[in-house]
Amino acid sequence: MRAHIPPKTSHSKDKRVMLDRALSKLGVCSRFEARRAVHEGRVRVNGKAITQHTHWITLGMDRIALDEQPVRTAERSSYLILHKPPGYVTTRQDNLHRPTVFDLLPAEISAPSPRNKNSWLFPVGRLDFESEGLLLFTNDGPLGDALTAPESHVDKVYRVQLERLPTSAELLQLEHGVRLGDFKTLPARITLEATQKHANTREHWLRIAIHEGKNRQVRRMFAAVGCEVRRLIRLSIGPLQLGDLPLGAWRELTASEVQALKKACARNLRERS
Repeated sequence: MRAHIPPKTSHSKDKRVMLDRALSKLGVCSRFEARRAVHEGRVRVNGKAITQHTHWITLGMDRIALDEQPVRTAERSSYLILHKPPGYVTTRQDNLHRPTVFDLLPAEISAPSPRNKNSWLFPVGRLDFESEGLLLFTNDGPLGDALTAPESHVDKVYRVQLERLPTSAELLQLEHGVRLGDFKTLPARITLEATQKHANTREHWLRIAIHEGKNRQVRRMFAAVGCEVRRLIRLSIGPLQLGDLPLGAWRELTASEVQALKKACARNLRERS
């Protein structure tokens, strides 16, 4: 069933939005996370549970609560990066009780609290349980959505260890796009690193840049050409670099890093603001 779109009036212009977009604009989470929270029944509007993310609300008038906590506009936007180790899931809670990336952040930064309006941090994109590297957190919903949108053309660069290097034909296939289920990946850029020798073993490394973020996409791309991924490390998102941040450590972004991220997806960000 198609959602009803209310007519725009001078009074309601820019205030009537769908529920998932409202949560994003208020800095609660990304639209992807918002849709999941709504569908799981964790969101209430004016005291009533809403399970459709297409539900229309009026910003500044309707009362929204997530997980029984009132949603308010964050007093300021927060941005930080984490050097995610393997063995952590990129979610706030895990049904299998595995460690989550939020366990690596101080509670006063990451734990939702009605007293802490800056606490609704969410990860921008995901790294799977085995993967490691740069993970960006923010409460800036529009920026998070813009960074993950393929049309923003913001590169995500990964360093990948493989059990063998792809052949020339397989590299071309990966660079031009491979079929993964019902979609074909967008063009990628691949740079080979020199093979490293350790005793009687060889380590095969390369770097791949993509600007989409489907579930386990990099692993699935290499599996599509018969290559097994042994390690996967995200090095950068657009201009934001992991650098020498220690494994398991986090830090806040500098003002210049935030501005560089916004500039990298400026057109898409304007459309989402």
